[in-house]
Amino acid sequence: MNTFFETTHLFASYTAEHLLVALAFVLFVVLLLRWMKTRSQEEQRKVLLSYAFLLSFVQLGKIPLNLYTGTFDITSDIPLHMCNFLPFVMVWIYTSKSRKVWSAVFFWVVLGVSQANITPSVEFSLFHYDAIRYWMVHMGLVLLALYPLIFWGWDLELKDIGRTLLWLNVTAVIIYGANLLLGSNYFYVMGKPEGTTFFSILPPWPTYLIVLEVIVLIWSLMVYGVVRLFKRRASDIEVILEG
Repeated sequence: MNTFFETTHLFASYTAEHLLVALAFVLFVVLLLRWMKTRSQEEQRKVLLSYAFLLSFVQLGKIPLNLYTGTFDITSDIPLHMCNFLPFVMVWIYTSKSRKVWSAVFFWVVLGVSQANITPSVEFSLFHYDAIRYWMVHMGLVLLALYPLIFWGWDLELKDIGRTLLWLNVTAVIIYGANLLLGSNYFYVMGKPEGTTFFSILPPWPTYLIVLEVIVLIWSLMVYGVVRLFKRRASDIEVILEG
């Protein structure tokens, strides 16, 4: 186990640490939901907005901490990866209460960020500061994306999938330009991430980008179908109870 700045121990997926991190987050969510259910929706929004600000602060904190330890690298430490800039998007969503922006990034979180929790790319073991940042941001984003769908009745429409793909490609083009300037691989548009992740099973660059687009489309349709099914079942149950 590492201390806050120690880098002796590397993280390994599917170990006791991985399981304990997941269980700890589940416990946190259960306690949070029990506390939130007695609050108004506006109070809930403020709490989740504060949480989004916290995740954004933790994400930005990586830069000064890496500067302090002398490990800052402009090609990897600027928050231009999907999971790294989404906390700031969540701040906008919970500030503006924008269902459109939420629906545009919902599939990104469910399909992309969730995968990062299952096949994590974090380098160091807890309690290194970057491990703390990684788990807080990646698991917190899942909560922030799912909460309006489950508890506020925000719904998804089929056209949201098109909006998702549109903004995914717009973002990729913008970050591609940043990568050319920085010599980086943000958003993984210049090549696959290192280590064993979902990307490992895809064909080489640049073919994997096209394959990934198709996979995102198919998986988004599947997620949309599951959401619609659960919404329909919930409505049927409400009708039966009211009857």
